[in-house]
Amino acid sequence: MKASVIILSYNQREVIKACLSSLSRQRIDDGDQYEVVIVDNGSQDGTGEMIGGLTFDFPILYYYVPRTAESSRATARNKGITNASGDVVVFLDGDQLAEPNFIYEHLRVHKLAKGKLVIGFRRYLSQSSMDLTSLKPGWVNTALSSSEEDERFLLMKRFSENGSAFRTAWHLFFSCNFSVDRELMIQSGMFDEGFKGWGLEDSELGYRLQKDGGAFVFNKNALTFHIYHASEFDESRHLGWKTNMDYFLSLHPTFEVQAQYILEEFFNPEIRNSWWDCYVRFEQVVRVYQGYEGDRLPVSVIVVYERRPEVLQAIAAEAVFREVVVIDKTTSSDLDILCQFIENDFDVLYYKQPSEDDLIELYHRLAVRGIVKHEIFKPEEAMARSNGRET
Repeated sequence: MKASVIILSYNQREVIKACLSSLSRQRIDDGDQYEVVIVDNGSQDGTGEMIGGLTFDFPILYYYVPRTAESSRATARNKGITNASGDVVVFLDGDQLAEPNFIYEHLRVHKLAKGKLVIGFRRYLSQSSMDLTSLKPGWVNTALSSSEEDERFLLMKRFSENGSAFRTAWHLFFSCNFSVDRELMIQSGMFDEGFKGWGLEDSELGYRLQKDGGAFVFNKNALTFHIYHASEFDESRHLGWKTNMDYFLSLHPTFEVQAQYILEEFFNPEIRNSWWDCYVRFEQVVRVYQGYEGDRLPVSVIVVYERRPEVLQAIAAEAVFREVVVIDKTTSSDLDILCQFIENDFDVLYYKQPSEDDLIELYHRLAVRGIVKHEIFKPEEAMARSNGRET
């Protein structure tokens, strides 16, 4: 399978050089390949000359788009899509550093099921994390692990690591890190070029793709690191967000789209409530509107220490009657993705190796609701020893 990594850049000469260096150390399966498509949205800092002088072991397609009054992120990204040749398009911002398994993790999902909408995640580097000019192909920097988490990690701890359990996952379809089958993107009409300035063109695309039958998959292992730069949440960005929000609503005059206005309390510099608090309210309001009551009923809990063939069958069978909480204690399996493919009347709430503190908090929440069934899938060797003692 081939991936096309599409990067949008504007006056980010040194930053995008670091981004490309991170892509030089990707680990992918034998037979897979990737290209990088850079769309330069009118840079005037020598970005093109710098990229022309770089040599990597993957092809780079560079397109310069002169900046005009009609320039937009949506238009630039669409140019990247139409000039890509991969089976899957992976979107990455130029101010991100990609983990070594970044492309592998996106392709892993698409190999397991066609047509999924894969949401990756990011962490934030501090101002003193590293010297970007020192990055060379193949660099490794252990300091990255100490960076600040994306707020969406907190949402997964609160709700689930299963994208299909979110009623508002389409809003989390951030263009800094997501992937889609390229033909599906083209069939959808790609990004709406009516969005100008910053914000929501990616969320609107996610909303449209979901309405057309797409299903979201969270993959927290498809990870990037956001290079530090000063916050730009000023009055002009807030007004731009509101303009795009009104345009979004004109395209889709629905309750869930309108409910995004809860997030204005975060974007408005005169209010600046926490994004986390705003988003939890947004998600909960949409859940109530859509009438889902599964999160108010008792649950089943399934703890998995070893991925066995009957595990997925057991999870799917329980999800017919009630929500299922899956606590995945395995070190390596595709359970994190396969649980998100289960389609049933009730949600599958998935958590991968939660910390002891997170596990205690989770069980406290579940105890209030009631636990109907608690099933543990132990390793087969442990099962055999246990059966031997019983006999």
